[in-house]
Amino acid sequence: MIERRPATAILLALVVSVGGIGWWQAQRTVPDPGRWLRVEPTTLEAHLGVVGRIQAARQVTLTAPFAGTLEAISVQPGQPVRAGQALLALDTTQLAIELRQAQAERLKTRAAWLELRGWDSGAEVTRARRAVQAARRDVERGAASLAETRQLFTRGIVARLEVDAAQQQLDGARQALVSAEDELGQALARGQGEQVQIAEMEAANAQARYEALQRLQARRVLRAPFAGLVVAPLDSAQGAQTPIQMGEAVAQGTPLLALQDLHRLQVLAAVPQMDVQKVKEGLCAQVRVQGLAETVLAGQVEQVGLQAQQEQGAGAWFELRIALDERPDPLALGVRLGMSAQVQIRLRSTPQAVVLPLEALHGNAVEGYWVMFRRDAESVARQAPVRVDLPQVAGVQVQGLEAGWVWVAD
Repeated sequence: MIERRPATAILLALVVSVGGIGWWQAQRTVPDPGRWLRVEPTTLEAHLGVVGRIQAARQVTLTAPFAGTLEAISVQPGQPVRAGQALLALDTTQLAIELRQAQAERLKTRAAWLELRGWDSGAEVTRARRAVQAARRDVERGAASLAETRQLFTRGIVARLEVDAAQQQLDGARQALVSAEDELGQALARGQGEQVQIAEMEAANAQARYEALQRLQARRVLRAPFAGLVVAPLDSAQGAQTPIQMGEAVAQGTPLLALQDLHRLQVLAAVPQMDVQKVKEGLCAQVRVQGLAETVLAGQVEQVGLQAQQEQGAGAWFELRIALDERPDPLALGVRLGMSAQVQIRLRSTPQAVVLPLEALHGNAVEGYWVMFRRDAESVARQAPVRVDLPQVAGVQVQGLEAGWVWVAD
């Protein structure tokens, strides 16, 4: 027993020294001084905040379809209307005059076209053909008379003078036949080729004008194309809304009313030049309306302006439109046109990302970056490679880490 004690002591000392060396080497891999930081991969999002106002995504300006006077006004600005509801009516007295004139022109041009279509059997061509037939009969009679007179002359019954007279009569008949045939050719030409095409086009134009005036007359009563809110139209010259009055004379194309679609709302905002490249169409957004703090509306970027707004101030600002989702109904939640809104646009979303202090990062862009990492307090620290993405306010965003602890040097 006495002889075995030294061997046992030696073995125990060897185990203690090996464990101490391993503990010492594990501790040497961790820089000193510093601290362990708990990390948990999560989804990181970047947002851009803008402010704007609620407005209708669709607004239609109703204009006068023809010149006339306002005969009836059934609605007022600020009044909601249903689809197909009558809004106002125009007097059609002057339009009725133009319609009758167009009808008369349509009938005349159509009659002229139909006459040319049956020109070969028309009165003028028939007269020309009869004249040719009569001239041919005169030529035949003249030729027979000349032949008979020559026979009588050879027998000495008539004088030479009568032969000459018969010859002159035949020559005149032949000349009359040539003239009659020329007139027939001219008469036939008037009912062929371009003349018929011209008459057909004139008839078609008259018909189209008549139908266009009929359609205008059918629009004497302006109706709402969709359910919405009636507002006064904006005068582009004065830059203000101009209400209409009963009996007012309006020219064709004059703005009369505007209709806003309340089922499709949007936020009209502006983004500065330094941030406009970050915003893309289709990005998701969250909208909070002033006065409705607990209400969060979902939407997405629908349009980013391509030209800076013409406004005074430092820097360039670009128009931004964020379309609101129709469900739930924003109006039912208390949203009204013209309310101010705060918009948070989600620029990007990175899953399984971690934000680390710069002091936790080692390495360089050429050889790669790494951190000292361990899963838990009992694990041995090791070098874990990471991929650096984007700088953040609290440090730098990295990917490639699992949940655990990272050593941060002081």
